[in-house]
Amino acid sequence: MTTGFVRGDAIDIRYRIAGEGPRDLVLINGVGDDLDGWVNQVDDFVRAGLRVISYDNRGVGQSGAPPGPYTSGELAADLKALVTGLELTRFHLAGVSMGGAIAQEYAVAYPEDLLSLVLANTFAVADPFTAAAFETWATVALAAGMPVMMRMQAPWIFSPRFYQQHPDRVAELIAGAAGSTQPAAAFAAQMAALNGHDCASRIGAVRVPALVLAARDDIIIRPELSRRLYDALAPGVGTWAEVPGGHAAFWEDPGPWNQAVIDFVRSAS
Repeated sequence: MTTGFVRGDAIDIRYRIAGEGPRDLVLINGVGDDLDGWVNQVDDFVRAGLRVISYDNRGVGQSGAPPGPYTSGELAADLKALVTGLELTRFHLAGVSMGGAIAQEYAVAYPEDLLSLVLANTFAVADPFTAAAFETWATVALAAGMPVMMRMQAPWIFSPRFYQQHPDRVAELIAGAAGSTQPAAAFAAQMAALNGHDCASRIGAVRVPALVLAARDDIIIRPELSRRLYDALAPGVGTWAEVPGGHAAFWEDPGPWNQAVIDFVRSAS
């Protein structure tokens, strides 16, 4: 496993590389998550024969955190700096939530870099309900601090079934998230990138195979919104899949989520 930093646009970007497979899979986090957020994915992806590159978006972890607000296009440019610094050639790209928004911007701006695209628990543009809900997250973080924000966020991102069947695991995840070192201002800056994202009129330009992956009990970015993203793709480009769980399905029930990504990447290879 290799860790290091690449210089981006006036910031340093921390990355980690795991595995030695012949194909690269780059993972993009959602709001508030650093590269350790992929702990339930990396081993499965490496066993599937992939070399996995994860990194900290600007505003979280050990990457730079300049004043916000940020945009999804700006965050995609950070990824391009990382790709250039690591001398990656064509690769598979997967993003969840805000990471999916960044992945869309990347695919539109740099299509020649990609073998395939995974857009998980994400949208082309927020609808009024989702935008209003996300705005409360930034407001709570700035007004009450990150520990309160992370506790308040949990019912939005974990499914009712997960709460009922695995209360200890829910409590463990909430406690871990509440220990986040991300400043509230940086969290709000990332939220602006997610809530301000709008690729609806441009995503149809993407021509690489794209998996749109939704979680059945996602109440914040509902499958309906992900389906609109899928429908906006060019004919023959998109694949649709659903897995169990809420918005954080890749944490609460990683097996089906991981397998959906692995199966798609293999088919696209």
